[in-house]
Amino acid sequence: MNSYRSSAKSRFDAVIVGGGHNGLTCACYLAKGGLSVGVFERRGVLGGAAVTEEFHPGFRNSTASYTVSLLNPKVIRDLRLEQHGLKVLERPMQNFLPLPDGRALTAGPESARTLESVRSFSARDAERLPAYFKMLDNVVEMLRRQLLETPPTDPRRMRDLWSAFRLGRHFRKLDPEVQRDIHDSRATTATG
Repeated sequence: MNSYRSSAKSRFDAVIVGGGHNGLTCACYLAKGGLSVGVFERRGVLGGAAVTEEFHPGFRNSTASYTVSLLNPKVIRDLRLEQHGLKVLERPMQNFLPLPDGRALTAGPESARTLESVRSFSARDAERLPAYFKMLDNVVEMLRRQLLETPPTDPRRMRDLWSAFRLGRHFRKLDPEVQRDIHDSRATTATG
């Protein structure tokens, strides 16, 4: 068993276990706040799911780079990621599912190509797809807004009370159909 010796250089205000993109983002915000931060990663490379690696000679890919769309624009601005080389390249297609019979289902952002691909399997689903995309956009907008808010935890604290009030006021301004979709998506997430 190795013993760990504490020294002035090995003491941190905060320790992040895991040097993936979330750990690095957290470490940056803590360091910007003036804390001494240690980041510990078991692999020899930092970045987690955002790392682009060669999986076969001549072929490079990031296993989860598509999730960069989830990266909040505020984080990009706060950490000046574009000045440090971040370039977001949109994929023309998000999913490709080849089938044994030679057909394939392709899906991407709301587009004629996606609608035609879905229509080749189900005209009814293709007809309903634009409404589904609209519902998702509404839910994502509300949830993305909440990501930047500290959740209210103690209604006796004025800040928490004000936060809950603002959230409720924003929610009430939404169309009843959008309110229902957001409520249904939260219930599904909580139970599913």
